[in-house]
Amino acid sequence: MASIPNLYLKWRAFRELVGMPRSDAEIGVALFGEDKDGPQKFSKLLYGDYGCSPEIGEALAAVLNRRIETVRQSRGLPRLNRDPFRGSDLDASLHVFLRHLAAAAAVADEEALDRTQQALLGELAPGFGIDGTIRLVVERFFVDRTFAPFLRSGGDGPVVFQVGRHKGQLAVLGVTATPALAYTFVVRDPRPTGHRSWELNWNETLFWLPSPSRPRIVDGALLLMPPSPLSPEPGRFLVTTVLVWEEASRAHLDPRGASAAAADLDEAETSRFLTNLRRLQRRRPATVTVSSAEYSVIL
Repeated sequence: MASIPNLYLKWRAFRELVGMPRSDAEIGVALFGEDKDGPQKFSKLLYGDYGCSPEIGEALAAVLNRRIETVRQSRGLPRLNRDPFRGSDLDASLHVFLRHLAAAAAVADEEALDRTQQALLGELAPGFGIDGTIRLVVERFFVDRTFAPFLRSGGDGPVVFQVGRHKGQLAVLGVTATPALAYTFVVRDPRPTGHRSWELNWNETLFWLPSPSRPRIVDGALLLMPPSPLSPEPGRFLVTTVLVWEEASRAHLDPRGASAAAADLDEAETSRFLTNLRRLQRRRPATVTVSSAEYSVIL
């Protein structure tokens, strides 16, 4: 009875893309029974704290299928030949799941598609739009001139990079002490290229710097990444860094454990990392600082 760490992302996308008039509490009662633990068990199921048995998986898939059929009928579309989802489909990659969902529900409404995209970005870039004295910045350098920043994000707007012409650097301003650790990743929004995230593979839309890292303060800024060439993927990018101020908090944050080597996190690990992060922010807010910045890449 394995857990599904990214089920909360799938459920959020389902609500945005297709809609669900029933509350999570009502769904929890339907899945787990009338006792008071139903809503709590459903929440734990969504966030990977509760294993998804085959029976519960099939029951949740049936909830999705009934709603999809209702939405199709309301738009005068024919019935599907078979149920679009089975319980085993809940364990698929987020983007595979969303492609299947969008096709089954025949979603063509641009507002719903964009709303879903924004919801996912909000889940995956938790520091975006948060103001504070500690601020992540993206700096642009010409390839042949790396002696000074060209522009800081958060000043005159998002930095625009041209592949082959510019290098990028990530730094944090406003820090007065060196954090124990940093976790840094980038989420790609491909809408400027005419796509949405789920039309691409997961590993084409989310990139990690080897994490955790142990950055140091250089010339008054916490240097996360020195000037480096850009990957040739165009689009809008939201970069997030999580500064961890206490070494002991790593065990509560990193799903790989407190002694994992610096590396990228896969989809399941990233999903669980974000869940752990939000819980740590609620329970021990002084132990982590989250900041995000935006930049764009053109070819």
